[in-house]
Amino acid sequence: MNEKFHIEQILNKNYKSCLLRVDFNVPISDTNIILDNTRIHAVKKTIDLLINNKIKVILISHLGRPSGKKNLTFSLNKLVMEIENVLNYKVNFLELDDQQIKNKIDAINTNEIILLENIRFFRDEESYSDIFSKKLSSLADFYINEAFAVSHRNHSSITGVPLYLPSYMGYKMYDEYTSVLNSNPQFKNSTAIFGGAKIDDKILILQNFIKKVETILIGGGMIKSFINSKDDNYNTAKLILNNGITKIILPEDILIKSNNTIKTKLIQDFSNDDQIVDIGPKSINKYTKIINDSNYILWNGPMGIFEEKETSIGTRQIVNSIQDNEAAYTVAGGGSTVQSINQFGNFSNFNHVSTGGGAFMEFIENGSLPGIDAIIENKTN
Repeated sequence: MNEKFHIEQILNKNYKSCLLRVDFNVPISDTNIILDNTRIHAVKKTIDLLINNKIKVILISHLGRPSGKKNLTFSLNKLVMEIENVLNYKVNFLELDDQQIKNKIDAINTNEIILLENIRFFRDEESYSDIFSKKLSSLADFYINEAFAVSHRNHSSITGVPLYLPSYMGYKMYDEYTSVLNSNPQFKNSTAIFGGAKIDDKILILQNFIKKVETILIGGGMIKSFINSKDDNYNTAKLILNNGITKIILPEDILIKSNNTIKTKLIQDFSNDDQIVDIGPKSINKYTKIINDSNYILWNGPMGIFEEKETSIGTRQIVNSIQDNEAAYTVAGGGSTVQSINQFGNFSNFNHVSTGGGAFMEFIENGSLPGIDAIIENKTN
C-alpha cells in the first residue's frame, strides 16, 4: 500500500511497541456471556501482523458507558478469556493508573497481548484532554486505529494520541475508509441508493454524493419531501432534485397506507394524507435495472417498512439486486440497512458492509471522520 497511513507502512520502520485502539464494546448477557465476538475477530489480522514482526501490542478499548468512573460492571477483565480464545494469544490485563505500568509492559513478551482496563473509566477520555492523550502516547512507539465505530468521536484515544505518535489505520479501519472514498474512481455507472423515513437525516448525505455518483435512487418515507410542496423540506429536496450533475431518480409508483389499507399509487396521485410504506412494482423494476447496470453501488436506508411482510418487497428486491450484480463493487451500511441484509441476504455477497452505525452515517455525510483526519494529518509518520 502506498498510503503513508496504511498499517503495512510500519514494516519499513523500527518500531517496538504499538498502542492499538480497538472497539471491544461487545454485547454481554446478564451472566457475563459474550453474545457476539465479531469485533474481536475483526482485529486479528492487524494483531497477527504486529506480533509476527515482534512488536508489542497494547490494546485500548471501551465497554459500555461508565461515565468516567470505575465501574466493574464494565470492566474489560471479563473479556480476557474470550480474547485469548479468539486471537490465540495470552492476554495480560493491566490498569492504566498502575504506577508500575511501564515496567510491567516492558516485562511482557512480544508474543503476548496487553489489554488496558476500560479507557472510559477515565473522564478525560470522552471529554478530551491533551495531558491524558500524552499519557497514553507515552506507552508505545506508534499508534494504530482499528475502532472505526467510534472514530466520529473527538476522544483522547481517537484524536488526541495521533498528535503525539506516528499513526496508522489497521486493516479493518482501512477497509472502512476505502469502501466509500477510494473504490469508485469512475463516475459513470455509479449508483447510490438512499432510503429511510425522513429526509432530515439524509440532506447532507445527499448533498455530499452529488458529483460523486452518476445516479441516486430515492426510497422510503423521504420520498414525500420531493413530491409534497407543503413538506418542510420540499425546497431543499427540489434543489437536490434539480442539481444538474447527478441524476436523482424518484419512484414511479409507491405503496401507501391510508385508513389502514395498503394500495399502490402512481407518484403523481400521492395525497398529503398518504403514508408511504414501500416503493411500487414499476419502481422496483426500474431500480433493479439501474442497479444491474452499475459498476459501483452504495446503499443506505430501506425502501419502506421492511419489518412487515406486505411492505418489505422493495427493500428485499434492493438486497437481491445488489447481491446479483457480482461485477459491481458494493457497499452498504447503517443500522436498518444491515438489519435488512441480515433478513433478506448475506453479508458475504457484498464487498463491504459497515457495522459502524453512527460512524458510517457521519462518514458518508461528511466524507471523513475526526479519527480518520487525525491519522491522515499526522505529522510524525
